[in-house]
Amino acid sequence: MNVVAEAIAQDPAIASLVGTRLVEMHCVGTQSLRKSVEVLARFVAQEGADAKTAALVVGAVSTAYTGAIQELVLEQQESVSQALLRANRAVQLDLQASEERFEDIFAHSSTGIAMVSLGGELERANEALCNILRREDVAGMTLTDLIAPVDLPLVSSALESLKHGRMRRVEERPRLIDRDGEHFRVLLAATVQKDAEDKPKHFVVMIDDDSQLTLLGGRLQYQSLHDALTGLPNRQYLTTRLESLLHSDIEHGVTLYHLDLDAFAVITDGLGRETGDKVLKLVAERLSAVFASEKAMVARLEGDEFAVLVENGPNTPDVDSTIRTIEHELAEPVYFGEHGVAVSASIGVLPRLHPGDHPAEVLRASDMTLRRAKRSGRRQWGLHDATQDKREQEEFALAAVMPGAWESGEIDVVFNPVMRLDGVARVCVEAELNWRHRDAGLITHEKCVSMAEHTGLMLPLGEWMLRRAAEVACRYDEMLAVCLTESLANNPDLVRDVRRVLADTGLPAGRLLLGFPMHVLASEDSEAADNVDLLSDMGVHIEARDFRGSTAEIELVRSLGVRAVRIEGRSQKPDDLVSHVLSDLVGFVHEAGGLVVIDSIEDAEQRDWWGEIGADAGLGPVFCVEPTTEWPGVG
Repeated sequence: MNVVAEAIAQDPAIASLVGTRLVEMHCVGTQSLRKSVEVLARFVAQEGADAKTAALVVGAVSTAYTGAIQELVLEQQESVSQALLRANRAVQLDLQASEERFEDIFAHSSTGIAMVSLGGELERANEALCNILRREDVAGMTLTDLIAPVDLPLVSSALESLKHGRMRRVEERPRLIDRDGEHFRVLLAATVQKDAEDKPKHFVVMIDDDSQLTLLGGRLQYQSLHDALTGLPNRQYLTTRLESLLHSDIEHGVTLYHLDLDAFAVITDGLGRETGDKVLKLVAERLSAVFASEKAMVARLEGDEFAVLVENGPNTPDVDSTIRTIEHELAEPVYFGEHGVAVSASIGVLPRLHPGDHPAEVLRASDMTLRRAKRSGRRQWGLHDATQDKREQEEFALAAVMPGAWESGEIDVVFNPVMRLDGVARVCVEAELNWRHRDAGLITHEKCVSMAEHTGLMLPLGEWMLRRAAEVACRYDEMLAVCLTESLANNPDLVRDVRRVLADTGLPAGRLLLGFPMHVLASEDSEAADNVDLLSDMGVHIEARDFRGSTAEIELVRSLGVRAVRIEGRSQKPDDLVSHVLSDLVGFVHEAGGLVVIDSIEDAEQRDWWGEIGADAGLGPVFCVEPTTEWPGVG
């Protein structure tokens, strides 16, 4: 107000500073000037200014205010104009860069690109599209000229959906026509480009020739389902086919043949892997020839195992005839240079597969059937036996969980007395294994060692059994007997383990009797004979188990100086001729310095007639109904 007072007193023009200052303070609203003039008028009146001076002061303020407002508007308009120019320039630069990027992609992309009018004419196409179509130029052509007639409606319908906004992007796999009229399948993708008014302008069509990729994919799929060596379907393919058949209704059923070549390692080890591969190819060809007239799949599972899945028909040969044909074909020698090679096979047969069976279960059953056939010898075959299969599966299940049962204490060492046949004196006490299974009940020593031998558990379990038994036996003055399995008898560390157990427990070597299987001792390439020599030098006594009485076995008993010979018991009394032979056998053993132990003796009658033959001792229910964890005769 000082400025206004000065303007009243001196020069009204000085009041223009107030108008300018109001605009600088952004008092530019619709009511700002009116309110300011009202306040100014009241102040002028209070100062006693005359009407003329008051009018000049108010006019100066209003004029300056109006001028400042005009300058402010001009400045704002200039600023907006400059901003619009900069924005437009940026848009132009972005558009130019975008167009340049598109042109670069259009020119150098390996994907075929075409600008197609809404009517289907090719307005523009890149070089990649010409290469895909094997044409020098596609100018003036239409989609009708390039797309196979059978696929044209599909593409046209997709483009219509784009045109009318029902879809923003489409993908199809039509067949195109090259310059030679050949059809080939491609991947076609299309979008629609719109004008400034958001109306469809033309289609942008992109085409990829993935025929090579498709071929590669097909090749990879073939390789994943076929054996690389023979070209036959592999296990995966067979399983898939088996699953399909098990879910279909085949009037005459399906038969599965599971083959394993006998002694194939003889060929590969003797003549080399290359010859072995040739034999596998030959087997594949001959099996395919055998089943050429049948609706069958011949597959190689792995190694030297093959399988044949046959969809039986009214004229399909029976299993026996088919097996004979297979054996005849495989037995025909083939010559590789100077070597004539032939093979035989063991075969497991599942003659009637049931709809709804699981493929994995079927293959497991065929494997078990094959294994049973192989136990009968070479070139054997067998039919699936569901009852036996279930029994063996239960045994395998027990064998699989045996390590856990051992760790948890379910398996223990028990003692079984070996008695003189008079039933009074005791020759020794034999250590055995017992497994008290919570579901299967008591599992005896023979079954325990059979399962442990089958799974490879026997070595650690056998050493543990020997140690546990020695810890008990060292407190008594009797002989401890431990029967060894084949793997234990051949164990290169057997002597070390025995020496360590004797040292740790304090059991004298002269009170330990180790039983070796006779066939292992007779084997030329086993470690058992060397183990026997070293153990004998330590003072450990040796027993020959499963003695059959051949001349070679008798000579071996004599040369090894065994303490005892164990003979398998008989359930029926032998006739005079057999008794005479057994009596001579017992005499031979006695002459060699050994005792004859019978395993096992069921009742008193058996004990008596074995005594008449001359046997020395035995074990079994007649002497001990059930072995115990305590040393026999103790509390």
